[in-house]
Amino acid sequence: MKRLDKILSPLLCLLPAVLSPAAGQTGSDSLPVSGADIIIQVSTTQKPVTVDGRLDEPAWRDAVPYLDYFFQQEPLDRAPSSQKTELRVLQDGAYIYFGAICYEQDPSQIFATVKRRDGSFLSDDAFELLIDTFQDKRNSFAFGTNPFGAKIDAIISDEGNHINKSWDCIWYCKTSVDERGWIIEIAVPFKSLKYKHGETVDWGLNITREIKHSKEVTYLAPIPRGLGHNGKFKGSLFATLRGIRPPESALNLEVQPYLTSGRSWLYETDQRDNELGSGFDIRYKFTPQLNFDFSYQTDFAQAEADEEIANLTRFNINLKEKREFFLESAGIFNFGGGQSAGGTLVGARRGESYKLFESRTIGIHDGRKVPMWGGAKLAGRAGRYSLGVMNMQSKHAILDDTTTVPSTNFTVARLKRDFLTNSYVGMLLLNKQSNPDLYSRTVGADYFLAFTPEVIFNGSLARSFVPAGGGNHWAGETRFIVNKEWIDFQASYTHLDSLFDPEMGFIQRGNIRSYDAILALTKWLNNGVLRSLSAVKDIEYKTDHHNTLVRRENRYNFYATLASEDKLFFSVHKLHEYLPFDDEIREIPIAAGGYTGYHKHVRFNSYRGRKFSGSLSYRWGALLDGTTTSLSVTNQTKISNSFNIDLTYKREELDLSQGSVTANVIGGRFIYSFTTELFAKYYVQWNDADRHFSSNLLVDYIFRPRCHFYFVFNDNRDRNLLTRNHLRDRQVLLKLTYLWNV
Repeated sequence: MKRLDKILSPLLCLLPAVLSPAAGQTGSDSLPVSGADIIIQVSTTQKPVTVDGRLDEPAWRDAVPYLDYFFQQEPLDRAPSSQKTELRVLQDGAYIYFGAICYEQDPSQIFATVKRRDGSFLSDDAFELLIDTFQDKRNSFAFGTNPFGAKIDAIISDEGNHINKSWDCIWYCKTSVDERGWIIEIAVPFKSLKYKHGETVDWGLNITREIKHSKEVTYLAPIPRGLGHNGKFKGSLFATLRGIRPPESALNLEVQPYLTSGRSWLYETDQRDNELGSGFDIRYKFTPQLNFDFSYQTDFAQAEADEEIANLTRFNINLKEKREFFLESAGIFNFGGGQSAGGTLVGARRGESYKLFESRTIGIHDGRKVPMWGGAKLAGRAGRYSLGVMNMQSKHAILDDTTTVPSTNFTVARLKRDFLTNSYVGMLLLNKQSNPDLYSRTVGADYFLAFTPEVIFNGSLARSFVPAGGGNHWAGETRFIVNKEWIDFQASYTHLDSLFDPEMGFIQRGNIRSYDAILALTKWLNNGVLRSLSAVKDIEYKTDHHNTLVRRENRYNFYATLASEDKLFFSVHKLHEYLPFDDEIREIPIAAGGYTGYHKHVRFNSYRGRKFSGSLSYRWGALLDGTTTSLSVTNQTKISNSFNIDLTYKREELDLSQGSVTANVIGGRFIYSFTTELFAKYYVQWNDADRHFSSNLLVDYIFRPRCHFYFVFNDNRDRNLLTRNHLRDRQVLLKLTYLWNV
């Protein structure tokens, strides 16, 4: 601990200066305009509006225009944007409409690559609405588009602490390009939103406009550069959308049945099945703030295959959730600090030691799907409370390797109470139960305290329960974060008992006490060569519960962002690891003892706003009783306005005294968008360490909002199997979903 005090004390001495109002101040800090000064007036109309991307209906002439400049976050902190953006907002009894003209002096420089729904706009000129319909200054709905009129939508929770990009909402958007620039017309049904009641109410609003050719990120309400990209989610900085007359609550019932038909082959057991299935989802809005969902024969056939990862570490890896049912309202069930919105370098958490609730534990066993009977979910808000209750039931199943999984019930209950401007306290209850004597239960409490947009405390405390009780089953963490213009700081402490085991959660490694601190200093230059330079000191210090040091890592990281928006990175790490017992990595034995070594890392990321972009990363150095190297290459290529290719290659080598292993992982996504409603995606991966080849073809036709026709082809091959062509399983499937909205 004395050594840790020596490490942390110089960093802690900087905090008084950081918390001072003058810390990191620039000339732009005294700008007369803030979000509180910006008011966008909503005009009510009875005239028809046709969403065609032209803004030529008479109703738009009655709207009050906002004609001022947006404000840059990059490259010039809160300076007016180089191009104007004109905004108008209308509503009638069913819709709220947003019309915008993104002026461009040279329309030929407008850039876009993505046509498909929910694609990534990192490479494109983009326009994104953030609407705080409760004006609670912490949660919002996001609606984004690009010059092609492609749509993305998301739910933002706790100022960006959780971002649900898989939320799929009914709304309408069209765009066009003319000599003025590009024009956007958006219509969002009130029925698609949750919002507060009132005869006339105000909402919070911010708008992002990205201008790729000038490399500008701009906002309607200025966002300090020190808060980073996720600073746009801080509702306390939003402008005001004034004079909304929300419609009275009415019956809002959605019924979405599905039909599936296909054939599957399990070559290990020489089993072939014809698949004909059906099920349905029902959603009912008790109020505009509270939803009830029921799912029968829950199906996830269209979910993309998991990313292939060759794990050459001694620890667990957590994969992303991709299933829509669990991602809907996922922000309410999110537990703990996770990440803070903001921070150019250290605002986002480096990696999670544990997650109390991980939805991938439901319906997935060792990476294989388990069939579901279905379940129900109640989620939403009631005043200053956010609440969520979910209950799911899996079927008894025998998986492809004859592993038996019993029918299991999964229950989650979440409650949060907002207080102050941007803070909350909450609790979470979990229960996984297969029979009265086989269960796992967990209870936890968490908090998020935002004293200002730049200064945050968050943390959690949890306990797990199993039938054979006794011992220590506790876990907890606390974190302090500061994000300023020139300095980012984060300090955290994590505690995991050796017996703490939330079976509905995720643990990277147990039995630790972890002390971590990161200090980042950034100098913004904005000259003809460099945009910014950053230096980061990163300390990780882990002990077990006998105070034996098991890991100590000192990182020195250096970042350079060029004027071209290309990025360079270099780091030097000194790592000490202590293994109290003999261990192994992929059956290579590692003797107990202490190991110290250095490794280095260099990385180059090219600017995404080009037709051809990518990254190159190389890491090398000592690890345990040997050496390690890692090479990673990615590429994104815009072949045409409709065809995009994403390629990845990663090679890892681990050379230890008792053996060595090499892993190559190759992946490619080939995406062709016929229109914004029809696309095909082919995802292929090869992992030679596990001798696994997989391919996934998905064709998605959106013939009406939230009505899909899918064609799915999955093929998995395992070179360790002696089956025909080493096939493990194969599936061909058609799926039709239809939405009735009453």
